[in-house]
Amino acid sequence: MLTTNPAGKMERTTMLEDQTDQLRPLPSVIRKILTLDPRRVEFRIRGFDLAEKSHEERLESIGKTFLRGYNLILSARSLAEFEQAMAQEPALLRGFFIEGGAMGSALVDSLPFRRPMLGKFRARFEKRYPLLVHAGTGLAMSKLSWREKAIVGALDPFYRWLAYDGMGYHNVYFQQEKTLNSPKRILAGYASQAYDQGVGRGIWFVSGADIGKAAALVDGMAADRRADIWSGIGLATCYAGPADENIFLEGYQRAGKHGEWFAQGIAFACSARMNDQSMPETISEAIKTLWGMEPEALAARVEELRQSNADGPRADHPRYEAWRHSVADAFVQSITERTRGDGEGIFFPQEEEQESVSQSAGEESSERHGAIGQTRLP
Repeated sequence: MLTTNPAGKMERTTMLEDQTDQLRPLPSVIRKILTLDPRRVEFRIRGFDLAEKSHEERLESIGKTFLRGYNLILSARSLAEFEQAMAQEPALLRGFFIEGGAMGSALVDSLPFRRPMLGKFRARFEKRYPLLVHAGTGLAMSKLSWREKAIVGALDPFYRWLAYDGMGYHNVYFQQEKTLNSPKRILAGYASQAYDQGVGRGIWFVSGADIGKAAALVDGMAADRRADIWSGIGLATCYAGPADENIFLEGYQRAGKHGEWFAQGIAFACSARMNDQSMPETISEAIKTLWGMEPEALAARVEELRQSNADGPRADHPRYEAWRHSVADAFVQSITERTRGDGEGIFFPQEEEQESVSQSAGEESSERHGAIGQTRLP
């Protein structure tokens, strides 16, 4: 019952907040079926390339954190309970906990007689973890293809393409041979490009965080997929790691004419790490070497470009892709400006090679702009 006194109004507001926070756990029988065993992300189970022990431990810890978030959302009675558990995770891993929770939320919404959960989850966490929340839903979508329209329709229109990124990541991680040996994109329109960005993230894991092995896998993919795949690898090296400036520089070199996209992926991950306040020192130094600016400045630039594309007029291609292009172009401009100096702190080519490198990057950017101008929303 509503009252006009201040105490009554505060009490009613609290009740509404509590209702928004509350979740309805799955019945124990269904939860038992859907719960995933943490051992399924171990390298020996997945058959991934053996990695340096520290790399293997990092990547396995990411997978297990993801599954803790996924499994908990199936049984949590409130988002506060989920958030408290997340706070117990190392700062470096909390984004993956969120990603798992997003997958679980999308999965729960597919069950009959359930109140929608994904909307509540988004409202609680997407401001701080926009990339992880949206990519996480794609891992559920890869198993629930018949729910594609419903899942994508429940997402932010700007970030929704990350669901296809999550699908690509999932398929490489759990169906490595089938996904990497497929000669074709499995989706149409821009969704296929977003999917390949997720394929790149997955390649970083299945290669054991070895940039040389990752590059070899990319070389085996169709040429028109490589720019997007390198973007995903860049994002994974920065957000998942482990990596340092040597990995960033080698990755940029191995990416060749797609180097700007590798750098773009790193920039997106930098923005995500700064947004959730979890930037490791080694990654911070690597970003300064590759991009020539502090992570704070790069994250601010990425956000500035996001807003300019999100608020701009509707183009014939997704605004999310226009954002990616803006960031890639900013890197090309940065490289051009720095090669006019002494190039200290980064591996610039010799003077006689600089012009051809800049020209190649510009041609690649023009080709990609022309390609996205022909895409349409599915």
